Amino acid sequence: MTKLLRRAADRIRAFGFRQWFLLILNVLLVLAVIGALIGLRAVSGALESLTAAEKFRGGGETRFAQLACYLPVGGGKTEDDIYTFRQALDAKLVEQSLEAPEGGSLYIDAYCGALSVNISSENGSASVEAVGVGGDFFYFHPLKLLGGSYISGSDLMDDLVVLDEEMAWRLFGGTDLAGMAVQINGEPFVVAGVISREDDFASKRAYSGGGGLFLSFSAMLRLSEDARITCYELVMPDPISGYAKSVVSENFPVGSGDVVENSSRYGIVHLLEVIGGFGERSMRTNGVIYPYWENAARLTEDYAALLLVLTVVFALCPMLFLLVNSIRWIRRSYRFVKAKVPETVETAVEKRREERLEQRYKESAVPAAAETAPEAGQERPEEK
Repeated sequence: MTKLLRRAADRIRAFGFRQWFLLILNVLLVLAVIGALIGLRAVSGALESLTAAEKFRGGGETRFAQLACYLPVGGGKTEDDIYTFRQALDAKLVEQSLEAPEGGSLYIDAYCGALSVNISSENGSASVEAVGVGGDFFYFHPLKLLGGSYISGSDLMDDLVVLDEEMAWRLFGGTDLAGMAVQINGEPFVVAGVISREDDFASKRAYSGGGGLFLSFSAMLRLSEDARITCYELVMPDPISGYAKSVVSENFPVGSGDVVENSSRYGIVHLLEVIGGFGERSMRTNGVIYPYWENAARLTEDYAALLLVLTVVFALCPMLFLLVNSIRWIRRSYRFVKAKVPETVETAVEKRREERLEQRYKESAVPAAAETAPEAGQERPEEK
């Protein structure tokens, strides 16, 4: 070990400018690769809205997928369409012999639509875009509660509303507002809670609508009969890759809309597709208006794809350097073995030959000595 270290130290001392330049360059590139991989990991875990499948799975062994359907303007769904799809989904899961645990479910879903409304309180009013939600919307979008509670599809009353922090300050000057009364398009509502928007870099850039609010989709229908569901989200079993997406695509037609599998957004295959579609992703021709959380997810995809490209580019030089030096080492080793092995074999053969000759000489010398030795009781000549 000491000899190896000394030999390595001698070689380093013998480095010239070219060798030092290549060494420092490759060290820096390796560090750049590590930094790009750390950045890729950070970007891939930036959005909490893409972790519903992992949360729903818990400690179980069943594989789940999280999907989102985005519908084009004028092609939205109704709640009856959601109920019909749930029945079809139940039948598909039975066909696959997938059974829900006692008192539980094999899937969880949520849906929403948007509507411009006017909200007012005793302190003021504002025109905002309201999001009408159904199912377990806040399971998929766990926005931080600053006060009060969420609303869900299981609520008996549909006159509850959740304000975001900016709207709460604009209307009331605070965030502890549970039970306060507001009016939306002249209809009375009660504040259930106040939330703050996501604080990750992608959501901050994607959400630019100012203050906003959430109410039940049934309440939105009371405000406007033309309200439609434009986003449907689902977590369901995915025993084999692509099964969940195929079930949704077949039984929940979206027309020119999009069906996105959020569980694999940062996989190598999908990121390669993002890279391959560079330039085309910015062109939307199917009439879909993405909600801000999907725009945030697409932004992180772009960053992840860029970091993947940088990782590969940065790694090329060190890998090439390693490959060239490995080939050189193999060639040197081959030459050494080619020259040294025959010499070693020849030396060993010669040594073995000498050992055999010596052994034969010893064996032939013993009988000769026995023949010249006097017999027992015979006097030697000098003793006479």
